[in-house]
This record gives sequence, structure tokens and C-alpha cells, in this order.
Amino acid sequence: MLYSKHIDLITPELVYFLNTPTQAAFFKTISTALVDQQIMVPAGKEALITREQTFPSGMQLNEVADGLPNIAIPHLEGELVKQTRLVVVHFAIPVAFKDLADASRILPVNWVFMLMNAEPQKQPERMAQLIRALTQSPAAQLKRLFAAKKAAQVARLLTPLMTEA
Repeated sequence: MLYSKHIDLITPELVYFLNTPTQAAFFKTISTALVDQQIMVPAGKEALITREQTFPSGMQLNEVADGLPNIAIPHLEGELVKQTRLVVVHFAIPVAFKDLADASRILPVNWVFMLMNAEPQKQPERMAQLIRALTQSPAAQLKRLFAAKKAAQVARLLTPLMTEA
């Protein structure tokens, strides 16, 4: 287990249900919130946008199991992060992200999982852990997670997936 119990990696305060129609609006909204909460530094906003243009983060989970949504996993380099956290966002209306497997394909993304990792040396391990949790957990558990309508429910359902990954 890469995340110890003392790190509040997933908290209801960092689960958002947003109605941002574009990726730019999403990054503006979430960056403002994360800077205000001392999760990332102000320069993180531009870094998120730039990184997403260079390294798309959209993923098709319907390849894992039928009925799963498209997700994105944008993240920052550790020097731009103040606290190690996982930020989860559900969009009321899907937001376009490029597919990490094929950058020429645009995916309508329903959920974003933003790894905010303040320890750069652990970034590859933690990213792998997150991807394992979202692609190798039982489909029934993932479907319950993606059906959640409240922040506390998302945090409660995601935490065991991350600790078991």
C-alpha cells in the first residue's frame, strides 16, 4: 500500500460535481479551488493546461468493462504541489479530453481523477496505483463509484479501491 492511513488522500472536500462546459473552464475552476485550499501553487494552472496539451490524459474505461465512463487523469509535477491528495471531479455535462492512447481522438469525459503528489520520487508509483485502482478493480465496485451522487459517497467508495490497488 503506497498511501498510509495518515495521509487523507481522498476526502469529501476534494470531490467536486461541476458544470464546466469546456476543459479550459474546468482547469480555471479547479485550479482556483486548489490554490485556495493550499493544495497546489498558483503556477499549477498553466502547468496543468500545458501538460494536458502535451500529454493527454483521457481514458476509455468501457474497454475495462461495459458501462464504465470515460475518465481523465491530469496531474502536476511535484514542485507545483503543496499537499499529496487525490482530487475527484464529476462533470454534469461531459468535457472533451484527448485520449492518451490516441491523441487524435477526443473523448467525452465524465470523471477526472487529479493526482496531486508533493513527493516527486513517488509520482510513478502513485500514478500506477491510481490507474490500477481505476482499471483493475471489480467492475461492480467501479460502477457503484461512478453512480455516486454525493462527495462523501465517492470518497467512501474510492478509498478502499486505492488502498487495495
